[in-house]
Amino acid sequence: MASEQTELTAAQKRFYEENGYLVLESVFAADECQRFVQHLEDLHAGRKQLDGFFQQNKYGFRTFNQHLYDPCVLELFIDPRLYGPLADCFEDEPEGVQTMHFYEGSEHPFHQDQYYLPDCMSAWIAMVKVDANNGPLVVQPGSHRRRLITQDDVPMTLLPGETYELQQHNRYFPAVEQLVRQNGVDPVQVTVNAGDVILFDGKLIHGGAKVLKLGTRRHALACHYIPYHSENWERDWPRISFDGSRRVHYNQ
Repeated sequence: MASEQTELTAAQKRFYEENGYLVLESVFAADECQRFVQHLEDLHAGRKQLDGFFQQNKYGFRTFNQHLYDPCVLELFIDPRLYGPLADCFEDEPEGVQTMHFYEGSEHPFHQDQYYLPDCMSAWIAMVKVDANNGPLVVQPGSHRRRLITQDDVPMTLLPGETYELQQHNRYFPAVEQLVRQNGVDPVQVTVNAGDVILFDGKLIHGGAKVLKLGTRRHALACHYIPYHSENWERDWPRISFDGSRRVHYNQ
């Protein structure tokens, strides 16, 4: 059965503040997860067509900002069951800015989301059981209270002959790996069941664990949000409130 939680308990808020992440159990019901998985499998296999649908094969098959053209993803993105916990973490109104759907474990190197999306946090929705076999998230607890690698430290501007991928692998990811060592805290894997949601701070160092059982699905929808009053937004993607209204910049 899906959870009806509308806000975090004092213990949950304390855990989130100390560790930078929190698992909310059974936010979505089994049948909701199954319908979403079937929808994405049909799109993936070509049994269903959707204008704008595109899959990247980088860090596992995934889609990017599918909420902009897929009502099924948008519905989850601004589901009212996410509003209360997000608002508690932000102490502000949350606005959705980005989604990524992952078909399988990403094995993504350690990174911090706020390098890419300033002021953000995430709600990572597991649509299937996620364990060591299909590649869970790996987080470094408490790293959100340490240093954030910013674009002042590692400029996004490309050097001559450099691609974005090379910038990430040669400059950004090594900087985060060094920070992991400096923090001196062992990363942990976060295993969850279908319908669970992992909330995590955008400064938290995290990545994708090695997939032990190749070819297994790991349907997960990574949703990113920023506070309503954040002015750190320079992209032309809409900021979407939980009532469905959209804006691009804070002052619009």
